[in-house]
Amino acid sequence: MAHTLNLVAADTKNVTDRQYNTLARPVFSKACALWNRVKRSSKASDFVEEKLNIGFVTPNDTRWNSMFLSMQRLSHIATLTPQASNLTTPDDPAPEYDRLLLHTVCDEFGLRRFSPQEIDFIHNFVSVMNPLAAALNILQGEKTTFLGYLVPTIVQLKNDLRGLLDESSKPTATEGLTACRPLIQAMMQAICKRLDDTLEEKENILAAVLLPMFKLDWVEDEIQRLQYTVMLKQEVQSVSVVGSEPAATSGSERKASTSSFFKFNRSPATITKSEVDIYLDAPTSDVFTEYLFLPKLKKLFIKYNTAIPSSAPVERLFSTGGQIFRPRRNRLGDANFEKQLVLNANKKLFGLT
Repeated sequence: MAHTLNLVAADTKNVTDRQYNTLARPVFSKACALWNRVKRSSKASDFVEEKLNIGFVTPNDTRWNSMFLSMQRLSHIATLTPQASNLTTPDDPAPEYDRLLLHTVCDEFGLRRFSPQEIDFIHNFVSVMNPLAAALNILQGEKTTFLGYLVPTIVQLKNDLRGLLDESSKPTATEGLTACRPLIQAMMQAICKRLDDTLEEKENILAAVLLPMFKLDWVEDEIQRLQYTVMLKQEVQSVSVVGSEPAATSGSERKASTSSFFKFNRSPATITKSEVDIYLDAPTSDVFTEYLFLPKLKKLFIKYNTAIPSSAPVERLFSTGGQIFRPRRNRLGDANFEKQLVLNANKKLFGLT
């Protein structure tokens, strides 16, 4: 699924709007010139580090989000002045154009400066593409691997893009955001084309509802909420729990059997509450402890919430291996290489940076 979102990002390259391309083409041309200069010359890279106290991030052809991260860093650098080395917030006044350190770098390398309109475009491009990058990071992450993350992530992505589209049509929108409007529309069309069928699949819907951190919070339409509740109840009816829950359950069952005899001042709804009602009435949570008392829903959760297949973790491992097995280290033995790969891939576990 992460690959599909990469294809959505790739579809944005086909935007043909004249106003968008008038800004996008020179921006990416100048940015590529900067990235190539820094990438090919250690002297140029050292100058940037010395002048900015931060380096450029250069994109690669493996994943689209490398381009986003490169533009995000460029957007950061485009806010730096000699007095301000921190990223300015959107509410702060824009730094004085002529004093930007980015111009100092461009002048040093003999490259064309970015115009004020182009810098505004860079900031808005990053803002527009940020929801897609965030969604991609979630779906190709190593911890958020449940299938239930899929539909809520896509729904939230579409909501964020609608908000940006509305913002771009306001009279107060900047020229850069207005120019990015065709980009937003292209992303929304690509998502509808490639992912709308995914939102209607029963397995994906149930997987999302069965994640305690989501339940039905991602469903805005009341009729759909009712439909998905009925869908889950029907699915629960088809589940049979073999035996009873461990030893602790039999004691609780005897207690429940005794207490069920007394019905003073009890409403019928309290007596007949199903597992689904108990689960959906409880607040959302990041933990799964409520499944200890809901055996049928627990069984359904295990059935539907399989891991989302993603090649990203494997590609990260190959990338780490490439950084270790460099031309000057081509005599590394298999055992030594494997140890270094394991250590590098698990830096956080060993407290390394």
